[in-house]
Amino acid sequence: MRRQFVFDIDLARKIISDGRSPVELDHDDVRFAVESCRVNRNHVPHVDPTIPGIISHVFYPEEGQIVRGHVFIDGHHRAARALDLDRPFFVHVLTENESRQILIHSPELNEAVATNGHEP
Repeated sequence: MRRQFVFDIDLARKIISDGRSPVELDHDDVRFAVESCRVNRNHVPHVDPTIPGIISHVFYPEEGQIVRGHVFIDGHHRAARALDLDRPFFVHVLTENESRQILIHSPELNEAVATNGHEP
């Protein structure tokens, strides 16, 4: 089953504008993020790879448990440009609480609605 998440990217960008420092994303993780999405190759040469991407925590139900992970939610074209230039790519990692704040839609919310008839 494909996990469906929708995030408020504008709110995420506002949250990370607090002055926190970005961290370098491992080269293999950058490559995976770029290869796992649709990137408009014509757009890639026009983006600034020095602008960090954003990573969010995700939570979803699976076999009666909540699975936790991370997802790259903003900056795929910039990451692709960094790969093309063989440069490091940096990201801001949201906290779990910040990740919940920007979450608009998730499988966890869908299961809660189906089970309880309302969102948690």
